[in-house]
Amino acid sequence: MSRIIYWTTVVFCTGFLALPLLLVWPLAFNTSSFLTYPIEGLTLDWFHQVLTQPTWVNALMNSLKVAVGAMVLAVVIGGLAATGVMLVPRALQVVLTGLFVSPIIVPSVVVGVAFAYAFGRAGIGGGYFSLVLAHAVLGSPLVFLSVITSLRGLDPNLDLAGASMGASRGYRFLTIILPLALPGYAAGALFAFITSFDEVVVALFLADPGSTTLPIALFAGLRDRLQPPIVVVAVLLSLVSLVFLALLRRLQMRGSVQKP
Repeated sequence: MSRIIYWTTVVFCTGFLALPLLLVWPLAFNTSSFLTYPIEGLTLDWFHQVLTQPTWVNALMNSLKVAVGAMVLAVVIGGLAATGVMLVPRALQVVLTGLFVSPIIVPSVVVGVAFAYAFGRAGIGGGYFSLVLAHAVLGSPLVFLSVITSLRGLDPNLDLAGASMGASRGYRFLTIILPLALPGYAAGALFAFITSFDEVVVALFLADPGSTTLPIALFAGLRDRLQPPIVVVAVLLSLVSLVFLALLRRLQMRGSVQKP
């Protein structure tokens, strides 16, 4: 009976999550310029339009550049923060962890307004630099949680053994801690990348006309008129998410194999 309940729940939840995608994806191949059923025919012209039209191509390149920069900065900030938190007493760890993950708890609109005001007062304004900084702040908590989970799963005797042999803290981190916690860093990097790549609320407050990202272009298209190129972008974003989920799964399997 428990197996029946389990599989019924799994099938229902999977169908509930996947059914909207399965209903929308075929419209990206429809020959009609309207998002309606039944499908009149099959074509790849809408994909060609998205991949060649300057509006979509520039937005895609902007999203990639911002996401890569935010990912690198988030890995540095989140990784160093997780390593430092592990060195303080347990009670202080709880307080610092709560403070560090607060950006993902505060509503995105509030965060966007705060960034726009702070960057305006600092004279930074909108553009790539402000987007990278803001998205790095949003991605750092995810890197922090991923890395600190990996660090807590390590045997502390390994670091003590390196210290007993005279190795410095930095050398022990590079040769012992970092290789063992690498799956956590990689998973955090993937989370930070996809968070920046898909983020739209904060980007609306900070992007200028030259740094319009793909989610902003998608949002503008939804506001103006529903057309198949919008569905094509949604399909491409969904495929990117599926690829990242597969990579995260591989990293989780690799991390479980490394644990004693």
